[in-house]
Amino acid sequence: QGVGYVNELLARLTNTPVRDKTTHNASLEFPLGRALYADFTHENLMVPVFAALGLFDVSEPLDPHALPDYLETPRGRKHHKHREDEMRQKWVASRLMPFSARMVTERLACVRDGAAGEYVRVFVNDELQPLEFCGAGQDGICALEDFVESQGYARRSGDGDFERCYD
Repeated sequence: QGVGYVNELLARLTNTPVRDKTTHNASLEFPLGRALYADFTHENLMVPVFAALGLFDVSEPLDPHALPDYLETPRGRKHHKHREDEMRQKWVASRLMPFSARMVTERLACVRDGAAGEYVRVFVNDELQPLEFCGAGQDGICALEDFVESQGYARRSGDGDFERCYD
């Protein structure tokens, strides 16, 4: 879930064949060398793609047995007393996929710091993503090579996580 798409994205960005052991159908020709790609899917697939890419990384694990403080009330009903805590949270599904979602990945060829190179930046619902995991600066742009290197989880076919669901 999500890993297959990330590996296809990496193939497109690097113009190399898909290397994936999850869901890629190698019997079909995979298009490479195009100026523009457009993929369409249901919004529920976007969560696994965001997770596989490492977007919206949550630094501390969520407790599946407790609600965040801003959702707790004596009667267990949601209130907005601590709305500022909720707004600081990176992962809020209703803001990411209220009914639909859009992710744009751009491969840029430009000169930065006096050197020509290829770079990547990602937008989710028109919001530039920081891409800290690949060394992006304030502009959200990281070197293509660093972006590909940062995607080890997908390149390792998700470390077998998908298969564990069926053990």
